[in-house]
Amino acid sequence: MTKLIVASDSHGSAVTLQGVLDKERDADALLFLGDGVRDLDTACGPFPGLRVYAVRGNCDLAALEPPEGVAPFDGVNVLYTHGHLYGVKSGLERLWYAARERGAQLALFGHTHIPLCEESDGVTLFNPGSVGRPWRGHATYGVILLDKGRIVECRHEKAPALWE
Repeated sequence: MTKLIVASDSHGSAVTLQGVLDKERDADALLFLGDGVRDLDTACGPFPGLRVYAVRGNCDLAALEPPEGVAPFDGVNVLYTHGHLYGVKSGLERLWYAARERGAQLALFGHTHIPLCEESDGVTLFNPGSVGRPWRGHATYGVILLDKGRIVECRHEKAPALWE
C-alpha cells in the first residue's frame, strides 16, 4: 500500500503545510501542485526522508519546477500539474485528455482552490483544494491510497489549524 499526500495552493502558508506533513508522517510521498513552491523548503525541512514531487503554479514566478510531471506509484501512473495550463477553471476535459494521452489513471491538479474527486472513463481527477487559501470552507489537502495498480481511496482532509 502506498500513501500519497497531495497539497496545492499554500500561498505562503508553509506552517500549515508543515502541520499536514506532521499529521501524515506515514506518507510515502508529497505531491505539491503549485502556488507556493517556496513554502516547501520550510515545510519539508523536518522531514528529510520524504519524497517530494512538485510543479510550479501560475503564482510561482521564477520557480524552476516543471509545469507538470508524470510518475508511477504502486502501479498507478499519475499526472500532476497545477491546472492553469489546462484551463481547469472552465472545465476538466483538456486535463482528462492529457491524462489519457500520457497513460495516467490519476490526474492531480490545483488552481481552483476547490476540492474535487471524480472518475471518468478510467481516469480519476483529483483536486486537494487549497492548503493555504481556500475559496470556501476549511483549508484542505488530499490523501490517496494506492495498491498494486489500484486506486484504493481518494479523500480530502481538513488541514490542521495553526493552533492545533
